[in-house]
Amino acid sequence: MIGHRLARWRWSRSYTTAVANADVVICGGGISGTSIAYHLAKRGKKVALVEKDSIGCSGATGLSAGLVSAPIFWQDTSLQAIAQASLDLYSDLAKTCKFRYVKCGRTYLASSMANEILLRRMYSRGIVHNDKVELLDCQSEMLERWPFLQTEDVQLALFSPEDVALDPVALCQHLSLIAKDYGALVYESNPVLEVHIGDEKQVYGVSTKMGFIETSHFVDAGGIWAGSHLVKALPHQHVQTAAYPCTYSYIHTSKLPTGSVSDMTPIFNDLDGNIMLRTTSFKTLCAGFAEESIRPLARQTGTTTPWQHPEPDWNNFDPNLEKLISRCPMLGECNHGDLIVGMEAYTPDKLPTIGESSQAKGYWVMCGMNGQGLSLAGGLGKVLGELMCDSQSSTADVARVDVGRFIDLHANNQYLIGRTPEVAALTYSNLYHSHQCHTARNLRMAPIYHQLRDAGAVFGEIMGYERPLWFEKTPKSERNALMSGQDSLIGKPEWFERVASEYEACRERVGLMDMSSFSKYDITGEDAVEYLQFLCSANVDEPIGTTVYTGMQHQKGGYVTDCTLSRLGDKKFFMVAPTIQQERVLVWMKKWQAILKARVHVQDVTGAYTALDLIGPSSRYLMGDITGLSMSSNDFPTFRCQEINIGMATGIRAISVTHCGELGWVIYIPNEVAQNVYEKILEAGKEYSLQHAGYYTLRQLRIEKFYVYWGQDINATVTPVECGRLFRVDFKKEFVGKKALEEQVERGVSKRFVQLLVDGHDKETDPWPQGGETILKDGRAVGLTTSAAYGFTLGCQVCIGYVENKEFGVSPEFVSSGHFEIDIAGKRFTCRVNVHSPSLPMISSEHPLHYRPTQ
Repeated sequence: MIGHRLARWRWSRSYTTAVANADVVICGGGISGTSIAYHLAKRGKKVALVEKDSIGCSGATGLSAGLVSAPIFWQDTSLQAIAQASLDLYSDLAKTCKFRYVKCGRTYLASSMANEILLRRMYSRGIVHNDKVELLDCQSEMLERWPFLQTEDVQLALFSPEDVALDPVALCQHLSLIAKDYGALVYESNPVLEVHIGDEKQVYGVSTKMGFIETSHFVDAGGIWAGSHLVKALPHQHVQTAAYPCTYSYIHTSKLPTGSVSDMTPIFNDLDGNIMLRTTSFKTLCAGFAEESIRPLARQTGTTTPWQHPEPDWNNFDPNLEKLISRCPMLGECNHGDLIVGMEAYTPDKLPTIGESSQAKGYWVMCGMNGQGLSLAGGLGKVLGELMCDSQSSTADVARVDVGRFIDLHANNQYLIGRTPEVAALTYSNLYHSHQCHTARNLRMAPIYHQLRDAGAVFGEIMGYERPLWFEKTPKSERNALMSGQDSLIGKPEWFERVASEYEACRERVGLMDMSSFSKYDITGEDAVEYLQFLCSANVDEPIGTTVYTGMQHQKGGYVTDCTLSRLGDKKFFMVAPTIQQERVLVWMKKWQAILKARVHVQDVTGAYTALDLIGPSSRYLMGDITGLSMSSNDFPTFRCQEINIGMATGIRAISVTHCGELGWVIYIPNEVAQNVYEKILEAGKEYSLQHAGYYTLRQLRIEKFYVYWGQDINATVTPVECGRLFRVDFKKEFVGKKALEEQVERGVSKRFVQLLVDGHDKETDPWPQGGETILKDGRAVGLTTSAAYGFTLGCQVCIGYVENKEFGVSPEFVSSGHFEIDIAGKRFTCRVNVHSPSLPMISSEHPLHYRPTQ
């Protein structure tokens, strides 16, 4: 504690007035605020860190148990990199600063098959970087190591050696002390009163209790208070953030009555019980995350503090306490215990939020840590510093944590109050792409939602949209049509036979798929062509009626997004982008509109159209029947667009691109006539045995043809050179990222995307790939899968992933030679590797040219 006091004495001056100006003002003295202050000050920025209380002592950080999860916990590679950056920072600090830092490790316990597979997947990715990661499946060995635990029902345990227990308050104090050594100014007991923005929505200053600070950059790292600062110039008088605080509870009690514990005893996480235990030679901490025990905070009015801190409630904690004592019976022998109510901000998707808000220029956020603040904030501070100074992060791809992944509905308090307790209950759960929450559902729906439900749709939610994942054969009227939880990690999932049937319809007849969730924009104006030519790497100056698949690259050549652009007029385009890009792409386009001073108007029309994808060889005849037009390959070839009528309905945009490589059309129908058009399609489709199909069918169709998807396969760290899409880039014109791509072509690539066909996999009994599996060549790890699905035509599991050879580059010989495998939950499978799309039997006459995505 002497180190604490000395550090506190060194940096805690009694400021009475604030500095006149700063490059950056950071609000919040918890781990988020002190991390970003440290990283920005280290880079030479003039930083003012303001905290309403004392550094590290209030909010989530002050009530934290001080536990840091190792990178092995996360499935996502970006989060792994961020978590590793946090650990590196803390371990470096611990070498020179005096604060409690114990590398005790963590043990995860699994009692069910689902969590056993999850642990085997964690082991597979962990053992690549640390050979001290252990799996234990012998209960007697578990009992010998941890005699104070009841382990009779535990099927598997995983020991992660890198997890840490530390003093969070002292950590924040040392970070702020070092930031001060780099020139930062730290103000305690100095709440932010107002953030000022000018006419162009640009931050120009911050009013604090100690005075006004002129600045063009404000970082809201206020934890549970993030988004509550007064900004009078905005409609809601504050920047809306997609995070909301909830409470969780943990017990602080004495040492367990046994000689078997020490400071090096690992943290324990019981995955099936959803409880956590940290026991040392002088105390015991134990927490539980039962959803019914978690409460969203209530707002209070008439005070400077927006949240009302609840009192401890033992009755509310009972579901957790019962499981804790069952797992560790000795807890019942402790004489006393304090129930501590912690607070944390949670986001709708259990991922933190960082970046510049689209609501005000220069207003940056770093919030929503979802109970993993210590594990991620050290690295996130570094990432945000890179974004603010360099516009790009070299530490990790930020798409998964970018503030731009949310839209207004995600910041609605009623939505957040409904969703965040469920998210908080998942603090120590690993979520995969298939995971669906059961709360805050049925918000955005296509006009034909109820008809799709009656047809058997099982819905999954993305960006608030309910879209069919698959269709049940004999749906019951009273059924719950909303999927929740995630697909089984082992053996055939429940939907397999239904998706097989839908797949067959799309390949051999015609399928109907709701694609209404895709992001859609109208782009018009005098400079529309020149503007889009500069933003897009493909040539989009094609004749009216042409559709172009293109990427939008950033300055380093990586994908901001991929999209299709359909030219509707001389100066009018219709753009379709991935669902999750709705806000991010709009912000990117408006940014460049301002830079280029382009005379264009970009309008988000996502909610204006119902999009129906007609897929399969019979789609041509069905489209001809309902439109009265010729849909031949000469009259309406692939990658074309046209405005059509269907029956009495007008203003329908038909585009001959299916997003999965099959023949077909996506028709974008104005919502007010969608019901009428849908019924006409169903009626006419009877002649061709039309069948409804869901998003899972699209997933199986696209992966066989090596279609990469933004957000799963490609992102800001991937270029067209690396994923085989260089042929879609037009180097004859100028565009954002051109120089970086030219340089990459010149020097060659060290990373290359490939398609892997998995041999010897039993779909009935083996674990299924999910993305994130290690790819091995001749026994050495060379890459990771990014997505996976079953290939019904190829008759095997199919993965997309990348292989790397940083020393010598990835040549055709590197990919074509050697023995390739992937590790799925500890079991290795031989793979055949494709650099280009395989040739598949196609009924439609355009095979293979109309679907070839790589060259």
